[in-house]
Order: sequence, then C-alpha cells, then structure tokens
Amino acid sequence: AHGAGQSSFEEMDSPESEEEQKKPNIMNKEKKEATGKAAKAESAPAESKQAEMAEISSNRASDNKSSDNKEAKSENNSSDPMWSNKSLRKKCECEMCLSGMATSHNDNSHDQALDQAIPVAGLKLRIIGGTTKCARVMVKFFEEEFKKEPLKGKKVVEVGSGTGLVGSCLALLGSEVTLTDQSYVMEVLNYNVDGIKKKADEAKREFKVSMEEHVWGTDVSKLCPCDVVVGSDLIFALEGIRPLVKSMVSMVEHSIKLGKKRVVNFML
Repeated sequence: AHGAGQSSFEEMDSPESEEEQKKPNIMNKEKKEATGKAAKAESAPAESKQAEMAEISSNRASDNKSSDNKEAKSENNSSDPMWSNKSLRKKCECEMCLSGMATSHNDNSHDQALDQAIPVAGLKLRIIGGTTKCARVMVKFFEEEFKKEPLKGKKVVEVGSGTGLVGSCLALLGSEVTLTDQSYVMEVLNYNVDGIKKKADEAKREFKVSMEEHVWGTDVSKLCPCDVVVGSDLIFALEGIRPLVKSMVSMVEHSIKLGKKRVVNFML
C-alpha cells in the first residue's frame, strides 16, 4: 500500500519536483566518485610498487636463456622431464639485491635455466635440473688444477651431487667417481649421468661413475676408501652443517684406516 501511494504521488508531481528528487541521487553519485578517487589515490603508491616489482621480475625472467641453453633444448626428446625447458629467474631477488646494496653476486652469470648445455673437460654436457654458480666455478677450477696432475685411478666421492655437474667433470678428468645425494634427487641424477655417459662413449672418453644414496651424518662405509671428497653449494640451513662435517670426517678417517695415506677435501 505504501508503494502504491508513493507511485501515485510521483505521477502527480510536476517536472520541477522530479528534478528536485533527482538532486540527492546526483549528490550521492558525486560523493561516491570522490570517495573512489581518494581510495584510488591512497592505493596508488602500493600499486606502483607492485607494478615496479612485477616489471623487475618480468625483465629478469625474460633474460634467462643463453645460446648454450638453446643448444641444449635442441637435444630434447619425449623422455625429458616436463619441467626441463623451464627456468628460475636469473638474478637474486633478496631485498639487498633489489635495492642495489648488494652487488657482488647479483649478475647475469647466475644462469638458473633448468636445461643447460655446459662445456666440461672438452665435451658439451646437457644438464637437466640446472646448476649453481658454485658448481660451474668448481668445474673451471678442476679443469685447470688437474691438467698437470691427472686424476686417473683416484677414487672421488661427491657429497650433495645434485644434478651431477662437478662429479661428472672429475670423471671426465680420469677419476672414478661416486655421486651421492638423497633419494628424491636420484631420478634427475640418473637421467643426467646416462646422457653424459652416451656423450663420453661417442667421444671415446672414459667415464666411470656410480651413484649411492647418502644422508649426511649416516654410515659412510659404502663410500670408502676414497682419495678425494668434493662438494659445492651445499649448505642452505644451519642444521645441515654438523651432519655434513660428520660425513666428511668419517670418510677421511675410514679411508685412512683402510690404507689411504691421505684424503683431500674440496668444498666451495
């Protein structure tokens, strides 16, 4: 009944009163627009910052493939892991690096593609799963270090092998290498070692590599005796230091008990 009465009054109103009725709506609309503009202005700095961060990430993500990695992709086949042609962003994105305060490691040599072609000991190796800068630096060091002092006949154990770059380098330089890591790493490690073995066979190069699961701090008897223990870019948590050191010390002590005169450690 109230609605019907209201409707009949509206029909009787003159154009002037209709215009008067519209004024509050116009004022409400203007008020809403003003409120919206104020809210938008307040959020602008945050949105600008987010846009800036997104642009930085986008630029970094678009600059993460080298020509070597394109060559690696040409070797792709149906058995490749589904993520083999993906990549992490190339540069570090911690606050110190984003602000420009830290510059010592925030450079384009941080290739974090998950499919890389890397020259190692005269062969170009395809490494699925990516490599770290530490591993690549260590490979260059070993290539120079063992030019004069061949590794042939030496038994090497690599702890925390990851995708297998460092240990594979030492195998191509003549040593007998045991690659170790935790169980969940073994699939990609096996994949890479199989591919490198084929490359080595084609080039008629010796490549003696075996793999063992090893959790730091546990029994090392299967890994000994050895002449060299290596590892690169190993520590991501404080809790990992003591178990790692325990494994290294145990390998040295056990190998010496089994007749080795000395055991050399290389860690980076």
